[in-house]
Amino acid sequence: MIVQSKGFCAPNLVKPYRYLELGCAMGIHLHLTAAANPLGHFIGVDFNQQQLMVAQEGLEITEIDNIEFIQASFEEFLNYELEPFDFIVTHGVWSWISPENQNIVAKIIDKLLKKDGVLYCSYMSHPGATSLISVQKLMLETSKNLQGDSASKAVQSLNLVRQIGAAKSGLFEKISGLNQELSELAQDKPNYIAHDFLSEHWQPQHSADMIQRFGELGLSYVGGAGIIENLDKLSLPPEVQKILKTLPLITLQETVKDIARYTLQRQDIYVKDRTQLNKQQLENYYSTVKFGILPSAPLGKDLSLDPKVGRIKDAIKLFEQILVLLDKQVLSTLELSNRLKHNLSLKQLTEILLVLVWAGYIHPCQHSETKLKFEKAMNKWMLDQQLGWSCLTKYGTAIQI
Repeated sequence: MIVQSKGFCAPNLVKPYRYLELGCAMGIHLHLTAAANPLGHFIGVDFNQQQLMVAQEGLEITEIDNIEFIQASFEEFLNYELEPFDFIVTHGVWSWISPENQNIVAKIIDKLLKKDGVLYCSYMSHPGATSLISVQKLMLETSKNLQGDSASKAVQSLNLVRQIGAAKSGLFEKISGLNQELSELAQDKPNYIAHDFLSEHWQPQHSADMIQRFGELGLSYVGGAGIIENLDKLSLPPEVQKILKTLPLITLQETVKDIARYTLQRQDIYVKDRTQLNKQQLENYYSTVKFGILPSAPLGKDLSLDPKVGRIKDAIKLFEQILVLLDKQVLSTLELSNRLKHNLSLKQLTEILLVLVWAGYIHPCQHSETKLKFEKAMNKWMLDQQLGWSCLTKYGTAIQI
């Protein structure tokens, strides 16, 4: 949706497509995505045999047949001869691997991503993660002198940092919110803390460097997968929005946005050899991509009090009208425009819909009729594993429950 809403060509999801995840770990994300999108063929790559054993066990239970897992290092995988992919995803990988492995990942993307193919890359970002560099270094060095597994070491080393933070001096005096950030981190699962902070190669990135690096491979930055990154009116002060209009380069614009938002983690979307939608293709997008309502939508409630969309005062009534319409049927942007009878362009209405998607109240539907082939088995497995996700095949996604 993000790619087409920005006016660019994207992979055709009505036909079979190919999806690769680099560093898939236990494959939770891949399981959910594949279950909700039976037309796709999904491949997950990871070097960790134990994690892939868990992933494979999940397949045996759910009987999802459009996933395969490959145990290999990135260097080994680079030599695999595979058909190219429409999507390549790397989540929780780039900021935690060595520069050598980053180079190999870039080569894999260059080799295997199709024209107009989409790359999703998440990474720790400056300036939000800048204050954590010293924290991570202390945790890593402390862990080397501790007993136990990595999860236990992560908890012990984080406790040491928090003890220092209690004095509220130095770094903790200058960065007033750091103690709160570490307190929230301590509520996370120990294995996640270990993954995020006990890597030898942990290093936040500047978005400008990432955009330039992938640009050398013919990949153009399109926007953020988190949607809020694409809604400047909602996420940036008016003064910053004015400054952005004076900046000629995307690298400058994204750096300013990161500073203004104090970005901790970015979820970037790139397109290879990007081409713009022509007039007919854009009209087709507006008329064929339909939206439906999600279970969390606040139907019949006063959205002026809503913690997510309530601050956009001039659009409250429009939000409420859209939710009422989508409660009865799925509708495209063009169909919504005809029913709403507001003096909005289709592009402006798309931005309104993006806000509701970001809020978790609506979502684009599958582009074609899709049987609920794996949904029931997937959701039962999620429940058995005590993982708070639910697969929604109708929308080709999963939601937290």
